Amino acid sequence: MINILCGKEFEHWGKKKNQTFGINAKIFFGGGKKIIPLLRDGEGNLAVDPANNKFWDYSKAYDNKIEDVYQITLSASYKFNRKKATHEIFINLDNITNTKGKITEYYDESEPNNIAHLTQFGFFPNLMYRVYF
Repeated sequence: MINILCGKEFEHWGKKKNQTFGINAKIFFGGGKKIIPLLRDGEGNLAVDPANNKFWDYSKAYDNKIEDVYQITLSASYKFNRKKATHEIFINLDNITNTKGKITEYYDESEPNNIAHLTQFGFFPNLMYRVYF
């Protein structure tokens, strides 16, 4: 895993010099997660048996990994200090590239080849208002 973080705060803004503006960026890269694969025959074709509840090939557990994942997050905040509390407006833009890397696989009859994948979240904006006492 690799995390790269950077940010900058600009202090003493406003007429009373009691405001702060901050910007941040985070880049995350994670190597593929090791998984327990679905059962496959010698030719690599899916060989699960739903009637007998046999889906996973435990003999190959954690031998292979699924694809690498990455994510870029940007955020900005605006704080203003008062006598009794500090107020902050904060926007966080998770996964701005909308990358949906595969996290694991599972059996799904409705999918082509009956293999579906659980993926990471796509783009996720988050707006917050916080009060610090």
